[in-house]
Amino acid sequence: MDSTVPPEVLREAIVEEVVTFAGGAQRLYSLRERLGLEWPGHLYAEDGMVAYMWECLDTVKTDRDLIGVAQRVVRQVGSQRIEEMLRTYGVRTEFGEFQNLIFAGNGGRDGKPEIALVDATSNRIKITKNRHFWLVYDRPLLSWGLSWQTLLDWWRSEEPGKTDGADDHAVSRMLIERMAESLPTPPPQELFFRAYYKRVLRQHAEVGFEQPALLPEVHLHYDPYTARQHGGKRPLARQRMDFLLLLDDGRRVVIEVDGAQHYSDKVKLKSLEGAVIERSIASPTKYGAMMAADRDLKLDGYELFRVGGKELQSAPQAQALVDGLFNRLLSSPS
Repeated sequence: MDSTVPPEVLREAIVEEVVTFAGGAQRLYSLRERLGLEWPGHLYAEDGMVAYMWECLDTVKTDRDLIGVAQRVVRQVGSQRIEEMLRTYGVRTEFGEFQNLIFAGNGGRDGKPEIALVDATSNRIKITKNRHFWLVYDRPLLSWGLSWQTLLDWWRSEEPGKTDGADDHAVSRMLIERMAESLPTPPPQELFFRAYYKRVLRQHAEVGFEQPALLPEVHLHYDPYTARQHGGKRPLARQRMDFLLLLDDGRRVVIEVDGAQHYSDKVKLKSLEGAVIERSIASPTKYGAMMAADRDLKLDGYELFRVGGKELQSAPQAQALVDGLFNRLLSSPS
């Protein structure tokens, strides 16, 4: 479908798919609860399942909430029809439709994914090795981006054995810990990550979990060859981003946490007393390569923010930086 499906058409499809799938009043009650729909208290399914579903959907006031219901219908009912409708609300770039996000790998150096192109006409890929180390989000990306609530709903379906019966706060903590496994040491990057999700959990009472998800260690490019196989030079300089957020209207925000290794080389020197000491020496080559990669990223439509590792030396310092940054970033116009 080339144009966005009107909300009223989506509502009608939801009613038809849910009623058909339920097949009876008692099953419809259970399904309605799993879809997160309120019962307005005026009608019972036994009096007419279609009318009952329409009344329940009348409690959904915004198009954004309706999309959330439709996503849950796809997960609960398996409706290809509604999934195709949802795709018309998805974000498209000059490079085509959103396909997937590969992030938070916890396999170390030996855990790099091996990726095969399975359909060149639609750019569909498949991870053929080390898939179990990575989180892969492959659902339609909607025009308001990827919220923490949406990521939680996806995680529940990925890990039903771990998440069944757990509330959103408990599932949040599970997913936060799983993503944290991908973060490198030393700790500045992890301090930033944990400060962000402390903010998300703190703000839940005010805005729910509709804050954008902060995704760590996201594959931006993929090169199957090593630097040695390339003769010491990588055609794709930056293969992973430290953090990515997907915001309203297709905004893509990258946050990089920079340590000395980003702009300097470590060298060993001898002191006057003859002791060997290690020092970081500024590297114009590394700095130039980083600036070139930044330009490419921005020209590809990403917003980029850099945070110095020295700004993240303690949890309180990281919290103050994160709160200040995101108070401004998430309230600013695109």
